[in-house]
Parts: sequence; C-alpha cells; structure tokens
Amino acid sequence: MATDPDTRPGKGPSHRSSASPGSPGADVPVGEPASRRALRSQGKETMRRLLDAAMEAIDERGYHSTRVKDVVDIANTSHGTFYLYFSNKEDLVRALTIEATSEASRLYGAVSEAGNALDIESWDHLRQWIGDYSALWCRYAPLFRSWIDLATDDRAVGGQTRAMIAVHIDAMAARIASSGPTGDLDPAVAGLAVIAMLDRFHLMSEFMGTPVDEDALDTLTTMVHRALFPPGVEGAPR
Repeated sequence: MATDPDTRPGKGPSHRSSASPGSPGADVPVGEPASRRALRSQGKETMRRLLDAAMEAIDERGYHSTRVKDVVDIANTSHGTFYLYFSNKEDLVRALTIEATSEASRLYGAVSEAGNALDIESWDHLRQWIGDYSALWCRYAPLFRSWIDLATDDRAVGGQTRAMIAVHIDAMAARIASSGPTGDLDPAVAGLAVIAMLDRFHLMSEFMGTPVDEDALDTLTTMVHRALFPPGVEGAPR
C-alpha cells in the first residue's frame, strides 16, 4: 500500500482514530469521509484530487459505471493511496455530498437579505444569491445529476441531500411569507417551486446545450423577485 505523508505508520482502511472520545476525530475509520480527519496540506491536495477525479469520472461514465480504478487513473494516483482516504466508491461520494451540502448551506441564509422588501436593491441581492446558487450547481453538476440515484442507493446521501434542499425551501418560503399577504399562495409550496425551477433550469440548460449565462440569471432573478414581492411593494419591479 502506498505511503501518504498524512497517515501515521500502521494506519489503514480499518484502523480507527486514537482521538479522545467526543472529539471530532474519535472512532472515525480512515475510510470514512476524509473531510472528518485532520489533514496536512499535502493530504488535503491528495484528497482534493480524488474528489475532483470522482466528479470527472461520474460526469463521463455515470455513477453506477464509475469504478475506483477510473478515479485513481484520473487523479494519477494509486489504489493504495485511495484506500488511505476512502473505504470504497460510496465512501468517496458521501464525502463529496458532505462537501456540496456544506457549501450549499452557506447560501440559504442569504436569501433573507435578498428578500428585504424595504431594500430598493433587493433585486441585486437576490441576483447575487441566484448567481452563487448557479455557480454551486455548475461546480457539482455531475453529483447533482446523480443525486436521485445516490439517494435511492445510500440512505445517508439521501438524508444529507434532503436536508440541504429543505433549508433552501424553508428560507425561500419564509421570505415569501414575510413579503406581504399571500392570499391562497402556500409559501412552502411556492418555496419548493422556486428551488425546483432553479435546479431544473440548470439541468435542462445542460441537456439542451444552452449556457447559463448572465442574461439567463438576470431573467431567473426577475421571475423569482416578482414571485417574492407582491405588486406595489417598495423595491418590487414595475
């Protein structure tokens, strides 16, 4: 097995951390998502190569057809190195999902600022949020496209994915509810519809070979902004 500068002698895929109980590294197998282990800079670079290689392999071959060999070949590393970080392909995908959901969770709070009805620049704030959402989707597109299959095959991935989507829906629903009277509009359903539109728009744009450019994001922002702000509310488009 290849030696990695981050791994102490004697550690392998089945070895558990010697960290004290309750600490972040306690009882975590080396094969668990490597983001849960303290890594030196070279180890972080190796893990990054493996994660990026996994997305490239999934993009080219699909999740079910991707093998560990495909990942290590793209990453230009060895099977031994791979198994110092992950137990198997599923383990690596869980780490990718943790990374993607962590980044996505940082976005959901921003929608509250984007929907401030008294802020004349609220369209600009919403545009920034949608731009960030788009950048996240494009970065993890191979993973996002596979998440339905992944969630079916792996309950942990399914739970992480649903939790990430839920915080976006809840934030959007809360913003819709606080922007004014909603009448028969159910904010939760509307919030789900907005997130579904953004996700499906990126998926269909990719399928049709249409780039998601600045003009497209402007249009999406205006559509969502008009849904969030009842006519006549200060800051809403006329």
